[in-house]
Amino acid sequence: MLEPETNVVAFKPRAAVVHHPKSLMERVYAAGSLSLRADDRATKAAAVMLQALGFLVIEEITADGAPRRLQRGEAKGAMDRPWRLSKPAFSGTIGIPDGGAVPT
Repeated sequence: MLEPETNVVAFKPRAAVVHHPKSLMERVYAAGSLSLRADDRATKAAAVMLQALGFLVIEEITADGAPRRLQRGEAKGAMDRPWRLSKPAFSGTIGIPDGGAVPT
């Protein structure tokens, strides 16, 4: 007599979500700024590339909570701290979102 077979499927744990640099830039430009956790290395690597092209401003959040702007060569050495990504100031101030300002 044949024994019934079981349909057991082992699911692999999902990997962390990796965003394309274009969607990262769109999210930062829409919101004005975006906070990154200290362990989000994939997003930080994309942010370093976008900073080198002049599309993002990266600020390191220090232990006392104050932001410190990172220059192009400093970003790779500051991967162990949280970051804030901001839209550059093409005209005006850093971090003003696109189309979000309401005239008063």
